[in-house]
Amino acid sequence: MLKAFRFAGVFIFAAVSTGALAQPAQPAPPAAAPLGLELGVSKCAKLTHAQNHVNAGKAAWAGGDAIEIKHLERFNLPGLTRVIVNCDGSDAVALVTLTFDRTALGEVTKKLDARYESKRKTDPGAENGYAEWAAANGSIELLYGRDSKQFTTAYWAKGAKAKYFAYGGAQPTGPAPAPAAPAARVPAPL
Repeated sequence: MLKAFRFAGVFIFAAVSTGALAQPAQPAPPAAAPLGLELGVSKCAKLTHAQNHVNAGKAAWAGGDAIEIKHLERFNLPGLTRVIVNCDGSDAVALVTLTFDRTALGEVTKKLDARYESKRKTDPGAENGYAEWAAANGSIELLYGRDSKQFTTAYWAKGAKAKYFAYGGAQPTGPAPAPAAPAARVPAPL
């Protein structure tokens, strides 16, 4: 009987110590979902037929439609003046740009800082302001000119910014293009 108690005691100790050593699960980083649109997942076809949306042309860089959302008061975002949703070739939301009055800059920046991991910011006295945050399903950029009356917040779907825009002079990968034939000399205009 004593052996049974010892075995049970060892078993209970092992179970308790294993539970005490287990690390709590880290919460996933918050997903960027401006205006209820899930980046990279929401289908743009659903937006084109509603009366609150206007087709604003094509997002030629992404291969899909550009849709302007009307009736912005329903989003309860002070200073919001314009929203454009850019769709990719597979009809998924690739980029959402929100334009705000400059008076809302402090409030919007504070909300983004509180919710997302800050990646990079420019000096407040710089000619053009830039900030970037990371989200689970993409990234967020905030852009403004020092004397501008508005600023833009861009919500990029995961991988969309790298796919459609090359920053820092990155060269495309793949075979080198064939050298172009020398152009014929054209006299300069007078």
